[in-house]
Amino acid sequence: MNNVKSNIWKFFIYILTIRRSYITILSIYFLTLPNTTANMIGLYTGIGNLAVFLLEIPSGYFSDRFGHKNTLILSKISMLLSSISFIFIQNLYGFIFASILLSIAIAFSSGTSSAFFHETLESLGREKEYSKLMGRIRGNVSLISMILIILLPFLTKIDILLPLIITLFLDFIGLIISFSFVNPKSKKNLNELKIKSVLEIFKEAKKLNFLPFIIFVSAISGFLIAESPFRYIYLESLGYPIILVGFVMGLSRLVWFIVGRYSYLIEKYFTMKQHLIFELFFFTIYFFLIAYFSNPYIIASIVIIGVGYLWGRSQVIESYILNNYISDKNYKATLLSIKSQVELFFQVIIPFFIGFIMNYSYKLGYYILGISLFFILLSSFLFIKNSSNKIN
Repeated sequence: MNNVKSNIWKFFIYILTIRRSYITILSIYFLTLPNTTANMIGLYTGIGNLAVFLLEIPSGYFSDRFGHKNTLILSKISMLLSSISFIFIQNLYGFIFASILLSIAIAFSSGTSSAFFHETLESLGREKEYSKLMGRIRGNVSLISMILIILLPFLTKIDILLPLIITLFLDFIGLIISFSFVNPKSKKNLNELKIKSVLEIFKEAKKLNFLPFIIFVSAISGFLIAESPFRYIYLESLGYPIILVGFVMGLSRLVWFIVGRYSYLIEKYFTMKQHLIFELFFFTIYFFLIAYFSNPYIIASIVIIGVGYLWGRSQVIESYILNNYISDKNYKATLLSIKSQVELFFQVIIPFFIGFIMNYSYKLGYYILGISLFFILLSSFLFIKNSSNKIN
C-alpha cells in the first residue's frame, strides 16, 4: 500500500517533466537555422497536430489493454527522443520527426496519466480526493512552469538551446520516475479483461448521455486552444510589448495554480449543472470582452484569468467523467481519449474557419468566436438537461 502511495509524489515529478516550456521559443529557434522559412513552421506543427489527432483514441485503447504504467513509459521515451531530435537534427526534417515523436508522447500520456492517477487513488480508497490532489499537483506544476516561462527570454540570451537542454535533462528524470511507478492493484489481471472495441466503449458511454457533455466541455478547451495563436498577435497589434508576452503566459499559470489548489471546492459547493451554466456564460463573455476592449493590458488581464481558470478547473471535469460516465473501469484512458479527440476536432476546424476573419478584423473574429461558442454550449447543455440521465 505504501509503495502505491509513492505514486502520488512521483506523479507530481512526472507531470512536471512533460511540460514543454520551450514551445514559445521553438519557432524562433527554428528560424535561426539555415534554409528555413516561416511557412515551414506551419508544416512541422501541422504534421504534429495531425499525428496527435490520428493517435489520440488508439493510444487510449492501447493504454487500457497493455497497462497504464507501460504506456506512460513509452510516452516518456518518445518525449525524450523528441527533445534530442529538436536539439541535434537542426533542419526541417528533424523538426518534423521531433514533432511526430512529441505528438506520440502527448497522445499516449493525455488520457493515460489521468487514468493512472485515478487508478492509484482507487487502490488507496481515496478516489473521491481526485480533484483535490490532482488540482494541487497541476497547480504546483503550473507555478514552476510560470517561473520557467518568465525566465525564457533570459535563458535564450545565454543560448537559444538552453531551454531545450533543460527540458532534455528533465525528460531523463521523468523516464526514471515512470519506470519507478508502482502498478495499482487491479481487480482483474490485464489478460483476463474482456476485450472491447472502441465503438463498444463509446456506445456504453453514449447510453449515459456522454456525448453532449463531452461536446460542451471539449468545445470550451478546443476554442481557447484554437484561438491561442491569434491572441498574442492581436495583443502585439494593439501595442502590447512583445517582451511581456511571457508574463501573460506566466501569470496565467499563477491563476492556474490558485484555481487548481482550490478546484475541489467547486465539487463541494456546486452541482455540475450549476458549474456548466457558469461556464456557458463565463467563456462566452471571455471572447466578447477581448473583442470589446482595445486596451492591450486589459485584454492581457482577461487572457490571464480565462486561460488560468480553464486549466485550473480541468480535474473537476475529469473527475466527473471518471465517476459518472465510465461503465467499465478497465477502459478509463479510452474514454478520456475520446474527450481529447473531440477537443482536437475543434482545434483543427476553428483555425481554418476563423483565420480568414482574423485576417480582416481581430475584433470581429473574437465576436464570432464568442457567438459560435455560446450556441454550441447552449445546444449541448439543453441535450444534457433534457436527458433522462440528468447531471446533478
